[in-house]
Amino acid sequence: MIIYGINPVRECLASSRVRVATIYFSTKKLGFESRGVPVFRKSREFIGKLTGTSSHQGIAAEIGDFPYEPERNILALNKSQLNLVMLDRVNDPHNLGAVIRVCDGAGIDAVIIGERFGTGVTPTAFKTSAGAAAHVPIVRSQSLAGFTEQLLKADFRIFSVENGVEAISLADSGKHLSFRNLFIFGSEGEGISRALLRKSHYVVTIPMRGHVNSLNLSTSVAVTLYKLL
Repeated sequence: MIIYGINPVRECLASSRVRVATIYFSTKKLGFESRGVPVFRKSREFIGKLTGTSSHQGIAAEIGDFPYEPERNILALNKSQLNLVMLDRVNDPHNLGAVIRVCDGAGIDAVIIGERFGTGVTPTAFKTSAGAAAHVPIVRSQSLAGFTEQLLKADFRIFSVENGVEAISLADSGKHLSFRNLFIFGSEGEGISRALLRKSHYVVTIPMRGHVNSLNLSTSVAVTLYKLL
């Protein structure tokens, strides 16, 4: 994978999760330590062709395949408090990147996405995350419903954030938190699948007092996490 942008490249170099193979830059100087990674000075045009975008900020890096976290590693985590975020059928890499950035800021232990439905971590998602994708463990599950079932057996409390007839208000949901929590969010178009809603202990709604009946995905994630955690 080719990532681009100052923060994504810097965060990859600072991360133990991502191995940077090569760095390309077009500015007068790199601006930070390359930590032994081969560095090549190239034109902005070269980097533009390499990344397929003009918003590369004069820097790009090769990192190989993105290092997704295996499900078993999440199930094996032994912490007194665990909080996970699951994204169901989120197809926009900008949305994914923005959510990863929020989850990093909120101290979420892992983000779970689907392998068959929804986007993976792309260069665009990496850039939008401002490099947070280099630090937050990201699971790409073959079956979100199947993995949710495993989390239920591991005593996770499941919260689906979506408008619904039987939904409880976000303001009232904090009292239901456990030491292990999974927060599920759906795409802005399709929402959360029925299979995941059926496995949820609680469906939570964010009160809307204006004319529009919903927030965008990353804002919904931010409001929920910073309210409850």
